[in-house]
Amino acid sequence: MSEEEEQQRDWSKLPAELLHLISKKLPELIDFIRLRAVCSAWRSSAPLSDPPQQLPWLLELFTRDSYSCYLRRRQRFYSLSSGKTLTIPFKNKKLDLRRFISGGVYSGYLPFADYSGKVLSFFNPLTKDHFSLPPTRRTILSPWMVWTGTDPIRTRSIILVDRDLWIQNEMGEWALYDPRSNKWVENEGYFYQCCYWHEMFFSTCVHEPTQVFDAHSKELLHEIPPPEIESTENWYGKGNIAHLLRKSYLVVSSGVILRVIWHHDVYGDKKTIEESLFHIYRLDFERSNHKSCWVWIGDIGDQIIFLGEMNGFSMTARPNSGFREGCIYFIDSSTNKPYMYDILASTVERVPCPFEECTWFLPGL
Repeated sequence: MSEEEEQQRDWSKLPAELLHLISKKLPELIDFIRLRAVCSAWRSSAPLSDPPQQLPWLLELFTRDSYSCYLRRRQRFYSLSSGKTLTIPFKNKKLDLRRFISGGVYSGYLPFADYSGKVLSFFNPLTKDHFSLPPTRRTILSPWMVWTGTDPIRTRSIILVDRDLWIQNEMGEWALYDPRSNKWVENEGYFYQCCYWHEMFFSTCVHEPTQVFDAHSKELLHEIPPPEIESTENWYGKGNIAHLLRKSYLVVSSGVILRVIWHHDVYGDKKTIEESLFHIYRLDFERSNHKSCWVWIGDIGDQIIFLGEMNGFSMTARPNSGFREGCIYFIDSSTNKPYMYDILASTVERVPCPFEECTWFLPGL
């Protein structure tokens, strides 16, 4: 084909089936949006209801060094797939960036609270979609978002835990938004690392049983003993207890729940992140006979686990995505910097990121 024929080709006439296949393989959601903007034919071949699967970006958290972004009302993201930083302006004047809920990992929308601590708003930085939920019964002074899936906003499966009531890593009341009644279901008590799976709310902590609640009735359904490694003898071994740190996460991965235990040592004020070890257990869940237990697993196949400050999620790896399968990508809770743990090799690497502090954000439409 000559250069003149190439210039005269009408790219809007590409078959819809081919355009759909191309759109499903785009590594970045922003490229999917640009593809849809070319013409009406391309837009109809790449519906918003069927975007390509995305892997998460790193979301910049506001610090003293990044305060100019806050003043200019903009948010920055970093893509490991492309190695590029994306800056998105906040033109919605109703959003007060000082009320951004900075706890947890995010999917599609960024959460904000009003000054009463009862009304939550959600904003999609890509589509500019914005909505608010009914007020909660009580003031949630320091809300933390529980991961409820890759598309919680469309199903309105939104759970908050109040971090203002922390007592020795415990967290206060949790609240589930029920779209059927357009109300919040709230449960008082103390809760730990949490996840949501099949209408059930799971809460766990190091050394402690995992509690399983019916998310709507708040009934306690199960208490599952922790893995044997978390017994006091196995946990601390012969080392100095003051030098050891452990943290248990609950992660939904390919239809099962994993208990991911992070172990690393502390020497004075220096944390040896590079010496971290992770132990992974799968929940063998029996709903009827109360014989549920944690079973050790040595690898996670083609899955990738992402851990934030208090919770995490899992996704299937994609070729040339910038992420490696069978690995755990985690945020160091003291520095808010990203690292990667290779499960089979038991090694830790620093993940490149231009931000001083960050967390995970899964872009969505």
